[in-house]
Amino acid sequence: MEFCENIKRNEIETNLEAVTNVSDETLVDEIVTEKSEKNIAARISEIQNDEYLLDTKENEVIKNTEVTNPTNWFYYNWYNSPRLLCEATAEYEATDLCEKFTKGCQWSPDGTCLLVPSEDFRIRIYELPRELYSEKIPSELSSTKLSPALTVKEGGLIYNTCWYPFMNSWKPATCCFLSTSRESPIHLWDAFNGELRATYRAYNQVDEVEAALSIQFVDSAKKIWAGFKNALRIFNMEYPGRQTDTLLFKRDFPNVRGLVSCIRENPIMPGLVGFGTYSKDIGLYKDGPLCSFKTESGVTQIEFSPCGTKLFSAVRRNNEFLCWDLRNPSNVLYSLEGRQCDTNQRIQFDIMHNGKEVVSGGTNGDITIWELPESTNYENLNVTHKINLSRDCINGISLHKNLPIVAISTGQRLCDTLQDRYNSVQLWLCS
Repeated sequence: MEFCENIKRNEIETNLEAVTNVSDETLVDEIVTEKSEKNIAARISEIQNDEYLLDTKENEVIKNTEVTNPTNWFYYNWYNSPRLLCEATAEYEATDLCEKFTKGCQWSPDGTCLLVPSEDFRIRIYELPRELYSEKIPSELSSTKLSPALTVKEGGLIYNTCWYPFMNSWKPATCCFLSTSRESPIHLWDAFNGELRATYRAYNQVDEVEAALSIQFVDSAKKIWAGFKNALRIFNMEYPGRQTDTLLFKRDFPNVRGLVSCIRENPIMPGLVGFGTYSKDIGLYKDGPLCSFKTESGVTQIEFSPCGTKLFSAVRRNNEFLCWDLRNPSNVLYSLEGRQCDTNQRIQFDIMHNGKEVVSGGTNGDITIWELPESTNYENLNVTHKINLSRDCINGISLHKNLPIVAISTGQRLCDTLQDRYNSVQLWLCS
């Protein structure tokens, strides 16, 4: 005890020599305070160590849970034979008065609904079966019949449809989609009750209302881009009515002409818009015209890769489609060959959410899968898998982003009434 008191007395004397005009009581308080701060810091360190050990234990529990409950069913497996979950055929049976084949399909951004336009001037929305929301996909669904939850009738031939990019079924205000049809303005529909929310009218050079051929939400859905003959018109999404701006090809893209068939926005670089025309042209726009390049035939679909550095383009009556390098525009990275597309009809393709695979429909009823290489030293990519899912043309295909479920739409325009038709919408499990 005496030894400790001598150490404390020496420390106090040393501090008194270094600091002048300071009372003994003040100096003792400072020493006590300093020791208290050291104790608090040590206590905080102990708490942090305890929290780290707790987090480590929680992580181990999570890892053990993942091992116990594997989540392989979230991933597509093309080596196993796909299993048909459900389909819709009754509403697409052709009659003597009109065709009823489908014209593509598209999953909603939240994956709860499937949007399908058809030749009978109707747009149908199908909901994901409730059994598929569980953590384990059942061996059989309660019903294999897929019934539309909502049907919207347009005034004429439907040209294009588009989901609102921030659609969330928990927020009804975001549940909407765009459509454009012959001799009609652009319509914004409510995906819950089918009511018409807004109308966007495009006026041409002679101040006449003109129907858009393609539509797309751009700039975080603040704007709507619409494609026409030799022009692109821009609308303010929040203020329906007349277009706010117009891009004329003769003025802004002198090397581009024709009907605008498709429009897409880059997912990584907002404001970078690509479009294709039936006159074999592809154009890029970002705060002004960037560039344009040619393809071998009329462009029916373009898609940006998830990384935003590549552009895929498909053309009509051609069994291949191309991948372009946006870092060196007009430079083809490789060609994807092997699908059957011997028609002017749009045959959709879709890109896996991780950007490693591309899946396309075909007029022979096959879906074709390509695995994309990491390097760019390839010229032609051969087919990785080819699976027959229909006896008729698969014109639409859409990959679910959270489940290994492929949605396809089938059918085509046939002039011979004796030919076998199979117009349908189908959900296939590929795991």
